[in-house]
Amino acid sequence: MRLAASVTKSFKENIRDWKVLAMVLMFSPFFLVLMNLFYGGGPTTYHLGVLNLDSGHASIELISNLENMKGQGNSQLFNVTGFGGEEPLRAKIKEKAVDIGIVIPEDYSDKSAGKAAGNNADPAQINFYGSMGNMRYPVAAVWVADAVSKQGMDAAKIILPASINETFLEKKQPLNEFEGYVPGLISLAVLMILFTATASIVKENDKKTLIRLKLSRLGAFNFLAGICITQAIVAAGAIVLSYWTALGLGYRPAGGFGAILVVGILSSFSMVAISLVVASFLNTVFDVLTVGCFPFFILMFFSGSMFPLPKMSIFTIHGHSFGITDLLPLTHTANAFNHILNDGAGLHEVWFDFIMIALLTVIYFVTGLLLYQKRKLSKA
Repeated sequence: MRLAASVTKSFKENIRDWKVLAMVLMFSPFFLVLMNLFYGGGPTTYHLGVLNLDSGHASIELISNLENMKGQGNSQLFNVTGFGGEEPLRAKIKEKAVDIGIVIPEDYSDKSAGKAAGNNADPAQINFYGSMGNMRYPVAAVWVADAVSKQGMDAAKIILPASINETFLEKKQPLNEFEGYVPGLISLAVLMILFTATASIVKENDKKTLIRLKLSRLGAFNFLAGICITQAIVAAGAIVLSYWTALGLGYRPAGGFGAILVVGILSSFSMVAISLVVASFLNTVFDVLTVGCFPFFILMFFSGSMFPLPKMSIFTIHGHSFGITDLLPLTHTANAFNHILNDGAGLHEVWFDFIMIALLTVIYFVTGLLLYQKRKLSKA
C-alpha cells in the first residue's frame, strides 16, 4: 500500500511537470529525426570532385570506373563532379561540399600506356585533395585509391600473390551514417531519465517536505522504489517512442525490441541511482536544470552514446576488457543496444553488459543513499 502510494505520488508529480516530461519523452525522437535529415536517406554516396588535365583514354576510363563503382546494396558509391580549375575544387573541399578531390595530370594516359608496354619510366601520379576535418574523406580516399591501383595493375597485367576477403561481424550493415547512430540515440532516451528522477528527489528538499517524509511511515525504500517504478515507466515510453521513430525513418534492426526494452528499463534504475548521487549536492529544481547538466553531458559524451570512444582498458574480466568509461552504466547500455540492433544479439549474448548495469546500479544506489542521508536527511 505504501509503495502504491509512493508510485502514485511520483507519477502525479511528473504529470504536473508535463513540460519536463515532454522533453524527456521527445528528446531522443527529436535527435533521431534531426540526424536522419543530415545523414539519412539512401545509401551513403561520396561526393568526388575531378580535375582532369589529361585528354587520353586512361583518364576517361578511370573516371568512368569511379562513376560506375557500386556500394552497399548495389548503390552508386560516388557522385562525380568535374571542375575546370584547382582553386574551385579546393574551395568546395573546404566547404565540405566535396568529400575528396582528385587531379589527373596531363601525362597520366601516356605514362599508363608506357607502363603497360613495360617501360621503366616513372609511374603515373594522381593528386588527392581532402580535409581531415571531413570524416568522410578517409573512407572515400580508400575507395578512390583502390580504383586507381586496380587500373594500374590491370594496365601492367600485374596479379597480386594474395587477395583480401573481408567479413563484417554485424548481421546488419548500416545502409548510411544515420543507421550507425541509431543505437546511441535510443540510449539517450534512457539518459534523459536523469532529469526527471533528480527533480523528483530534489523537489522534496526544495519544497521543505523532507521532514514530512521522515515523520511518515513511507520509508526510504518505498520512496525510492516509487521513483524507480515511475521512471521505469517513463523510460519505457521514451524507448518505445524512439524505437518507433527510428522504424518510421526507415531503420530496420537486426535484433528484437524485447531485449532493448529489458535493458532500457534496467538502465533506467541506474539513472535513478546516479540521480540520487547528483541530488545529494543540489538544493532546488533550478539547480537540476543548470548544475545537473554537468553529469548529463559527462554521461552523454563519455559513454559512447553520441560517438565511439577509444577503449582505455585497465584490466580484463572473463575476456571483456574494462576501461574508465565502463564505470558509467550508460556505456554498457549503448554497447548492449548496439549488439542487439546491429548484431542481432539476444539478452543471453549481452549478459556482461546486463550484469555490469545491474552491479553499477547497486553501487551508485548505495553511494547515493549514504550521501543523501548525510547531506540532506540528517539536516532536515
